Formats: sequence, structure tokens, C-alpha cells
Amino acid sequence: MTYQNENKFFFLINPNAGNEGGEREWPKIEELILKIGLNYEYAFTEAIGHAQKIIKEKILEGFRKFVVVGGDGTLNETVNGIFTQTEIPTTDIYIGLMQMGTGNDWARYYGFENDYEKAIQRLIKGNSCRQDIGKISYHANENTKSAYFINIAGLCFDSVVVKATNVMKERGRRTKSAYLISLLKSLIKYRAWELKISINDEILEGKFLSISIGNGKYSGGGMMQTPSAVINDGYLDVTVYENMSKLKIVLNIKKLYNGKILEIKGVRSFRTKSFKIESKQNIFAETDGEIIGSTPYEISIIPDSINIFV
Repeated sequence: MTYQNENKFFFLINPNAGNEGGEREWPKIEELILKIGLNYEYAFTEAIGHAQKIIKEKILEGFRKFVVVGGDGTLNETVNGIFTQTEIPTTDIYIGLMQMGTGNDWARYYGFENDYEKAIQRLIKGNSCRQDIGKISYHANENTKSAYFINIAGLCFDSVVVKATNVMKERGRRTKSAYLISLLKSLIKYRAWELKISINDEILEGKFLSISIGNGKYSGGGMMQTPSAVINDGYLDVTVYENMSKLKIVLNIKKLYNGKILEIKGVRSFRTKSFKIESKQNIFAETDGEIIGSTPYEISIIPDSINIFV
């Protein structure tokens, strides 16, 4: 079984991605796949967490080449399926993407176009590169668990906005501006969180507006909260926002998009392989747009740990 499936592609389709674009667009994609003669199998996800379950099953069946037809959320579940299995090294696995979501921030880093034929050509050519994966150990139901992220993670205001954005999407409002709309709405009621951050040789304590943890550069549909991040350098880029006035936040939103966020007084940037966040509050974080919780968080990087079709 393993030998038969090693060179076969497995397409994982989120039917709800991109305003149900996954379900609508799959027949067009499959027509291209059949025309080219690609050896493949596929499955549709049916609920949150289903992608992770499918990936684990297919790895046991011998699949090593996975193609996500969806957005950042499906990609995150795929990565967590790969990194929570113990059957084979993650460096034996390859990931491809046919973006279908509303954000597509990970795809933006690589410059992937929303073009099915070009995406399939990447698979046929087989060119790949290694990239890092982020890991967060966290507390849940009196147990320590781990979550993995391929692009970016965050907490405080960032995780509050992501949670609000997810609610919008669940209600059918899947637009590219969903994150920005949630940001402005969440800002009205938001209060800074009290944290202790142990990073490199420093300890930061006090109230913080937000923290962005970047393996990649883009988040929130094109924002650059970690503008200097390199996805395969073996480091995490961490942007720490000290508590600041809401007016100052609104006046500087443009800098989230033009890469100049680090010029703002009260915004600090760190490069690190690992760090720790503690809080007396019951707080939560987000990983590639998926909500996890709670502190203490131990965050680290796993260098050169997965192959990407480019």
C-alpha cells in the first residue's frame, strides 16, 4: 500500500472555503487533473477537525503528497495532522496548495497566483523547498497540548480579532475585508491583557495590546505584522505591541499594510527560536486563524521541517 501511494497526490477539498468555492470549483480543477493525467485521490472535509483526521489516515495508507484546495484554515489542519502523527518523518511529506479562502496569507508569501493550471504545473514539475513550522505548547482542560502553525500565530488583540472574524465567517460573511472589519469593531470594547513574556534575555511584564508571532510575513488578508519574517530562516519574528491609545491604533492602520508597523513607538520586534508567555488571566491564542488556549504558552520553531511544492 505504501509503495503504491507514495507517488500519488491526495487532494483535500474544503467545500466551504472562499464562499463555498471549494465545492463549486472542484469539478473544474478535477477536469484539469484528468486532462493532464495526474495520479490522484481526493476527499471533501465535512467539519472542523476533519482535515486533520483525514491526513493522518492517508499517511498510514502511504500518501506523501498532499494538496489543499482551500484556505489558511484547511492548511493549518493539514499541518497539524502531519505534525501530530508519528508514522514517518515530516520531512518525507510534501504540501501543495490551490488557494480558495478569503485570506490566503501563506500563499501570498510565496507569490502563488489564484490560477489552477499554474498550481497543477507546480505539482507536475515537482520543484520544492523546505520551510519551518511553528509550535505552541499550551494548557487545555488541565492538560498540556501542542498546536502547529505554518504561517503566523498571535494573542491578545490579534486573537480577539481572529475569533471575531471566525464568527463572521460562520455566519456566511466570508469577505477579504473580514479581518479589518473585525479589527475595528473589536477595538471598541478591547482592554489590554496583563502578560509576562520571557524572550531571549529579556522579561517583559505589564499590559500589552497585541503579540504577533511570525513564521511568515502576512496575516489578516495582507497585513504585515511581522514584516521582516523569513519562512525558512530557523527563527520566529515576534512583534510585541505595548498598550497604546485606540486613536493611535486607528491612525496607524495603514502601517499594518505597508510594512512600516515597526516604526511606531511602543512596537518592538524580536527574532527568537523559542520564548514563553505567562498570564494570570484565562487567555487564548490563534494559530493560522484557529483558536487555542490557554497560558502558559511555550512557543518554538521547527526548522526545515516540511516540503512545499513551489
